[in-house]
Amino acid sequence: MTDLRRSFFGVALYLLVILTLGLLDRAGTPIINFAAYFYLIAIFCVTVMVFVPSLHKVTVVVPMVFWGAIYFALLRLTDRSHTASTAVEVVLLELVLLEGGVWLSYRLAVAIDRSESLMDLLAHGTFPHRAVEMDEASDVIKTEFSRSRRYHRPLALLFVNPLPKDEEAVREMLKSLQRDMLSRLSNARIGQAISGVIRQTDLLIRDHAGAFVILCPETNLESAGLLASRIQIAVEDKTGLNIRCGVASFPDEALTFDDLLYAARERSQRAELAKSLENVN
Repeated sequence: MTDLRRSFFGVALYLLVILTLGLLDRAGTPIINFAAYFYLIAIFCVTVMVFVPSLHKVTVVVPMVFWGAIYFALLRLTDRSHTASTAVEVVLLELVLLEGGVWLSYRLAVAIDRSESLMDLLAHGTFPHRAVEMDEASDVIKTEFSRSRRYHRPLALLFVNPLPKDEEAVREMLKSLQRDMLSRLSNARIGQAISGVIRQTDLLIRDHAGAFVILCPETNLESAGLLASRIQIAVEDKTGLNIRCGVASFPDEALTFDDLLYAARERSQRAELAKSLENVN
């Protein structure tokens, strides 16, 4: 059994155990009368630990202390004498189970992160491209903007987002790890197609949502528009997929990277909406 499967099994078993313990009773009286807030914290902490990536970038001790502090705060602020057991052993059992849930969900989050990193590595190895992650490109972005401001040089940004043919297919893709791998391979193939069109001086970035951002030094709005058309043709020829592009230029439309990206994304969405209206008419 892989580490990812063991982690999934551990979290599922943990949730089953705490729910079963709460349902056990004798003559209509719960054998272990847990507090209601314990269930809420236990389920909420598992969800947050798995779906908030920054929480598993630190050592497991940090989230364990954090959730333990929340539990003790609720213990002090609420009166459980009428709804739950006040016995010390029950309180200690709640704390142990809560910390166990934090540890199990932490391991699951780490296993998922490793699996996603492996899929990205395989996708990049199959279709090598120049795209870097948004966080890794921050220093280069600052350098290019500083140079453009200092020497009053043009700078353009392209926002490239793959268009799925069927939204239902995308939802189905997210349900399966195998299909997620296919999606990553598809994005890597798009990145490879873009890499073959842009210049060496252009910076190809991949954002957290899987879209591509191209920072083009010494490029005005008109030239960036021509580049966007070439990218659309190249991606469609090599992958058969449709993409939407939005273009914005510095300093005419925005003065910061975030504002430039926002303007390009908005222009991309407006172009997609206009195309949809044309198809309807």
